[in-house]
Amino acid sequence: SVGDAITLTVANQPILILKNSENKIVAFHNVCSHRCLKLVDKNKNLGKFISCPYHAWIYDLSGNLIRAPHFGGTNNHEPKGFKTKNNGLKSIRIKTWNDWIFINLNNNALPFEKYASPLIKQLKAFNLKKIKPVATLDFGKIFTNWKFLIENFIEPYHVQFVHKTTTNQPLKDHYTIVDGMCYGSGVDVDQEDTNNSAALSVTSKYLSLFPNFIIGTYFPNQIGVYLNIPISPGITSQKRIIYTTDGKVMSEKEIKTVRNIWWSVHKEDHEMCERLQEGRYSPAAKEGGL
Repeated sequence: SVGDAITLTVANQPILILKNSENKIVAFHNVCSHRCLKLVDKNKNLGKFISCPYHAWIYDLSGNLIRAPHFGGTNNHEPKGFKTKNNGLKSIRIKTWNDWIFINLNNNALPFEKYASPLIKQLKAFNLKKIKPVATLDFGKIFTNWKFLIENFIEPYHVQFVHKTTTNQPLKDHYTIVDGMCYGSGVDVDQEDTNNSAALSVTSKYLSLFPNFIIGTYFPNQIGVYLNIPISPGITSQKRIIYTTDGKVMSEKEIKTVRNIWWSVHKEDHEMCERLQEGRYSPAAKEGGL
């Protein structure tokens, strides 16, 4: 609803995403124009205004500064040479695509539809207007570089070794996908597991959109989207959302089973990626391995 706000950090920069008075999702650098204090410290509904707790500067939900009380001295709210209209919040370019918001900090990205066209093409079999979130897996901090997690997700070579008890997707059935900014792999299986059993065995695509957006498709009834957010060179936070597709309904038992499958699969991956991180500190890894 109007005034709902989400705070997050991207590349160590505080970001504020909110719904403005026109019910449009907008984003700003989450700092007051006055002393650059972080304006909003947690997710909440802001009401009609954004108020700085330090000196009570007030902005509307479109980022316009509407009041800077006593800025020029007692009862002088707009001193000579200062215009509130010129000192609003600094906006950030975003794109809302289906259920996800993409952020471009430097304003230099291609139009989203062009940049993401290979990924959009790979997903053409899915009606993304009919997806429904059914579970969230929040893994918190993982002690590895975010790029290891991306590479691991789209690389099928490890699956039959690392996931031998949690999946049933033979290496011989996989293929690679390299399409513009979309990298990934896919697998076609002969016998689809339509019951969401304890081991994943469905036709799938594992797709990434550079740099850190991941989406996986799992025929016939789910997709998984997860984001790897760099915290430092050796720490990443990771979250995965499981969606049903085409308006399909999962029972509570199926949702629990699917949650458990993906939790186990990702934990197996995290162990490998954390060991990759440790290995890269060795001088033997200077050339990056084979």
